[in-house]
Amino acid sequence: MGRRMAAVGVVLMVLAVGAGCAGSPQVRSISGPPGLEGDAYYLSECAMCWGMLGGKGDTVDREVEGRDVRFCCARCADEFESRRTFGAVDRRMAEDQRPLYPLRVSVVSGKALGRSRVEVILGNRLFVLAEESEVAALEREAPRCFRLLDEAVIEAQSPGYGMKTKCPVQGDILESDTPIDIVIANRMIRLCCYRCVRVVRARPSQYLGMVDYANRAARGGIDSE
Repeated sequence: MGRRMAAVGVVLMVLAVGAGCAGSPQVRSISGPPGLEGDAYYLSECAMCWGMLGGKGDTVDREVEGRDVRFCCARCADEFESRRTFGAVDRRMAEDQRPLYPLRVSVVSGKALGRSRVEVILGNRLFVLAEESEVAALEREAPRCFRLLDEAVIEAQSPGYGMKTKCPVQGDILESDTPIDIVIANRMIRLCCYRCVRVVRARPSQYLGMVDYANRAARGGIDSE
């Protein structure tokens, strides 16, 4: 199997958990095809002023250039929509997701990620491509690339997942339940039912912190009292 193989089945054979990418390139966003269902906005801060969401009452949700974005108030939402600048949001998401990125090869082409790699935020998800010429293919084939990246994240993270028998929404995952693994912000989340899937996809920031904490504890990164 050469590095130029277009069949991205080879991608899942080259997992590198938490490897990230050394010498991070500049990140930018693309919109993908119309109707693309990306990840919900998952940061706990307003995309405009970076104040904590909920600090001024209910959050304000907007779809801007096909992306879900959340704000602390209507004033911030209106200002962001008038500027339409995702630079700070993209950098924050890339910094957050980069350590979790599971692949050493491009999800588009299967080529190794080297010095010419490109970081792209698509639907609030970080993708790392081998070179600039692959960006157009990612836009065209976004649903397929999301699916392949989801598979890679789940394969990489499930062995060390810290909540194997716990649903972050409902509590215990019962023996009668059929667990459902989803991916948001390049994090695997295991849930007990489709109702909980809808809850987490609607408000991921409430649950990602629980999963991150449990994963750190499972790795021994948190001292027990």
